[in-house]
Amino acid sequence: MALPKIDVPRYPVTIPSTGEELTMRPYLVKEEKVLLLALESEDSKQITMAIRNLITSCIDGVNLDKLAGFDVEKLFLDLRGISVGETINLVGKCSECEGETPVTISTKDITMTDLDESASVIKLTDSVGVTMNYPTANTLRDVGLDSLDTVEGLMDLIIACVDTIFDNDQVHDVKEENKEEVKDFVESLTTDQFQKISDFFRKTPRLEYDLVFECMHCKHANTQKLRGLANFFT
Repeated sequence: MALPKIDVPRYPVTIPSTGEELTMRPYLVKEEKVLLLALESEDSKQITMAIRNLITSCIDGVNLDKLAGFDVEKLFLDLRGISVGETINLVGKCSECEGETPVTISTKDITMTDLDESASVIKLTDSVGVTMNYPTANTLRDVGLDSLDTVEGLMDLIIACVDTIFDNDQVHDVKEENKEEVKDFVESLTTDQFQKISDFFRKTPRLEYDLVFECMHCKHANTQKLRGLANFFT
């Protein structure tokens, strides 16, 4: 006799950068096991792969290769909420005595900073500018997360995310241009112009939460700003 199968509910979910609405299901025990093993490994590549696999398996019609990194983070946060509950257990480290205090927060209180749709168009001079794409998970992987704090890493990220270069007469699709010429264009920018593009990445939407807790050891009142998915699950 065949054992009964349990119907899995489906819920709506919205992609932040596009507003597209999809449907998702909770992840299953066997899928959660893979995620937990990845988290235990503390290997960023394993964790990223596990999260991507979960999203792909549980959200209908999603194409992660075309989504910004912050889209992936928000989708996983929503997916986790319907799968294992809306609370997350964290450990806060006291800024005074460095003692650790367990803290429980709600995923509903984790917010995403605003998406400025006009930020992707950057005027470098009165007649020349660029349009930018937010980095996808694939872009970040190809550039290398460890290199993003370096000038060379930031340069590689900018080149990878430039969508078009335009002036008063023409719009150049970077995908159809020679990569070395694009690199030469970026390297020919003044410091102020380069800063304008760098600011685009600094203003990328991200998950944020103000963690407020009293240290269980010294009673010091702590307030810490948590940013990005890694702060909530690793």
